[in-house]
Amino acid sequence: MKKNQIIIKVLIFSMIINLGVPLFSEEIKDTTPKPYDKKEFPQGVKDLRRFEIITLGALPFVTLDTTLAYSTIRYAQHNFDNAYAPDIFSKANFSQEEQKNIILTSVGICIGIGLTDYIVQLIKRNSKKRKVRQVTYDDISIIPISEDPDATELAIPDKTQTSDEVSDDTEEVQEIEE
Repeated sequence: MKKNQIIIKVLIFSMIINLGVPLFSEEIKDTTPKPYDKKEFPQGVKDLRRFEIITLGALPFVTLDTTLAYSTIRYAQHNFDNAYAPDIFSKANFSQEEQKNIILTSVGICIGIGLTDYIVQLIKRNSKKRKVRQVTYDDISIIPISEDPDATELAIPDKTQTSDEVSDDTEEVQEIEE
């Protein structure tokens, strides 16, 4: 009885403490996390995370496909005996070595899928960088024609001239002396 009374007292004390502690806490401030900045994580870490998600996300599907492919091959190798017929809903009679090979093959295929996605993303990113070349406008200077000694003024056709008159004028070639 004495042991039970001690346990009850400890439980009551624990409840009082757990219920009383929030009374002395400060006001709860907004704990909403701020969104990530675009430059908060390096591109390599983002690529590694994408590789991980794609590789692990493909694993169940690839394992199912690998198991079905292995079962079908084994079924064909045993002259299509019904004991070896592929059935995803039956208990598979694979040995430990066969199970190990199926899992390792699935993991290898998933890593290949992840690496393929990684390479495709790198190629896309690099092609975008090549297409978007920054033009710096500091190198461009505008000089009025009157101040440029190498500039040549071209005559602008009158708006009153018809297109036939303009085409006749353009057939003549004028030589400009330098």
